[in-house]
Amino acid sequence: MRYAWTTPASAPYLAGPTSARLAEADRAVAALRGDAERWSRWWLGTGAFVAAVVGLFVSAGVVGAIVDLGRAAALDVVVVLLALALALAGLAVLVRLARSGRRITRAAAAWLRAPYVAGLRSPDAAGWVRARTVNLEPRVLARLVTATFALLVGVAGVALAARDLVQGATALSGAAAAIGVLGLVCGCGQVAGVLRIVAALGAADPLRVRLRGRR
Repeated sequence: MRYAWTTPASAPYLAGPTSARLAEADRAVAALRGDAERWSRWWLGTGAFVAAVVGLFVSAGVVGAIVDLGRAAALDVVVVLLALALALAGLAVLVRLARSGRRITRAAAAWLRAPYVAGLRSPDAAGWVRARTVNLEPRVLARLVTATFALLVGVAGVALAARDLVQGATALSGAAAAIGVLGLVCGCGQVAGVLRIVAALGAADPLRVRLRGRR
């Protein structure tokens, strides 16, 4: 069974606001946020990230052992190929999730702003609360937690690679650098998706609107 990168419910709204009706805007936001924040997307992304990290480290470790020993057994070659396949599969899934997630969250942000831009809805106290509590919603908070973890992995990977440049590179230095870059990209990608929603909710926050008007 193929995984649905976007759901049928959100498909009609991906092109952005096509109507100024409040009811349609609310339906679009519910469908798009429900699609972008699916738990299945979070689990799939977490699994793909772990797969990519494990695949890179295992392949680099076995290659390093082969270089040190000066010979390679058939099993070593098989392990390296399987590890590389695992890493590539994880990377492919992460790319698909990033591309579809960016499209969905951009559409959701546009639909969130549409009623306020059209003057059909005004910023109010409820909007002020939503703009400040959205990060505590379980599906959003989970993404912020994994984004933080990915960024920490990224910083650690880059730091290890930089240290090896001074002390002497090993077979794992390249893997550490690659995993560092992967962690930074994945962490920033998850944070960017959350920030798109948070920024769009700012259109309902009277304080933010007032501050923007003073600039």
